[in-house]
Amino acid sequence: IMELSRATVFCPGHISGYFRPVADESSSCQGSIGAGLVISEGVRVTAVKSSVPSVKVFQTDRYGVPVLISESSPVIMDLMSFMQVNASVETNCHLPVGSGYGMSAAAILGTVHALNTLYDLNLTPRECAWIAHNTEVLHKSGLGDVSACQGGGYVIRHSPGPDGEIVRGMDLRPVYALTMGPIKTSSVLSSPDMADRISGAYPETSPKNLDEIMQLSREFAEKSGLIPDEIRPVLSACDDRKIPASMTMLGCGVFAIGKEAEPVLKRFGRVYRLAISPGGPVILSGERSS
Repeated sequence: IMELSRATVFCPGHISGYFRPVADESSSCQGSIGAGLVISEGVRVTAVKSSVPSVKVFQTDRYGVPVLISESSPVIMDLMSFMQVNASVETNCHLPVGSGYGMSAAAILGTVHALNTLYDLNLTPRECAWIAHNTEVLHKSGLGDVSACQGGGYVIRHSPGPDGEIVRGMDLRPVYALTMGPIKTSSVLSSPDMADRISGAYPETSPKNLDEIMQLSREFAEKSGLIPDEIRPVLSACDDRKIPASMTMLGCGVFAIGKEAEPVLKRFGRVYRLAISPGGPVILSGERSS
């Protein structure tokens, strides 16, 4: 069989509505529990065989043109060294990075799947998810997004890690999101005071559908004190129209459900139209070299 020379994978992102870090001495159970939505936008990763590892990070501008935003990624470089393979990796996303859309998790999980395909490593989807999850926990770029992104739907995670108890459901309503700026996840995750507030705000009930996820997310955002002042007017405008809306965790942004949300969010800036993704990572192509 001819060997693959390149592999392309798409991995969906994830908007977290509420979460609680779960730290265990063994990293196998480090991560978080919570609920959120796996979204139709994500990261497209292309890996090409190469003797020297390299990473380029692209973000599509509003005209659909990929713009180079970084010529390296310590996380993905570490990932390659852990998997003991070299490749020239390019990631491309449309949504802003560090804004609560799970783009870092999508890039990491997408890269693991791309390298697995490119080098015929025969890792199962579960093994790919574990490698990505441990990498993300190690780099403090997120705690539960990988566990969510390995499949689709709205997601309720009752225990941490890719093998945790995860309940998924589907809802076809559109999701609209707006971003005012990034929040550095690691700074929130490393603050002891913030950790206490997050634990105290965590909902005691488990949601049964998307509406309940939205309601609990909003209550969590309010109680935890995580809501930045910039997005207050956006949330108020949604409340006035009885539109289910909350803060993108962790990013200075708002996500809202239903068609009525779009004109309301548009008054405040650029709006991303999303949908709940029906599934997790997809291998788009693998080109074989003769």
